[in-house]
Amino acid sequence: MDNKRFRCFNLVIYEDDANFDKQFFEIQQTKSAIWIRHDKDINEESGELKKPHYHVVLKLKNGTTISALSKKLEVGENLIEPVKKSLNGCLKYLIHFKSDNKYEYDVTEVKSNDDDLMQKFLDLVKKDMSEEQKVLGIEEFILNFEKGQYIEWYILGRYVRKINCWDAFRRNAWYFGKLVDSHNCKVSATRYHMNEDIY
Repeated sequence: MDNKRFRCFNLVIYEDDANFDKQFFEIQQTKSAIWIRHDKDINEESGELKKPHYHVVLKLKNGTTISALSKKLEVGENLIEPVKKSLNGCLKYLIHFKSDNKYEYDVTEVKSNDDDLMQKFLDLVKKDMSEEQKVLGIEEFILNFEKGQYIEWYILGRYVRKINCWDAFRRNAWYFGKLVDSHNCKVSATRYHMNEDIY
């Protein structure tokens, strides 16, 4: 039996597991956890969509064994892997960052119970993103904002800070201002039964 202790782990949990709710709750109670739901992964051999699952990175205060963590979380040992080399690589993999032939998830789909770990993740992926990619991310947020709801500038500002794209936002604020105005005009047109096509 391997009694090596580690502080960082990768693990996968499946939504159809009978213990999923308990597993997810225990993960959220862990000191430092960051996770994402994957529902667009394709099996390379069959070409079929994989069943929804969560990728999780845990950073523990004290080292523990795989078997001890497995018992605590009620997750099979085969679904837990210690981080032996690069924590940075594990964090990037959460969204399949720049992984060939894999669907790349949006950074906003990543959640964490640790602000420092979340910031580390954002710093890693955003520093390698082009200005255009950052602008596209902000643009998508505006264009896909909740239908029928106005976008307030503070909401947009909070989102931009959250995804660590303030630099791109600041340089292109006039453009985002136009997008927000257009969105809000359409909301007003809908609310007051006007023809929103003119916007």
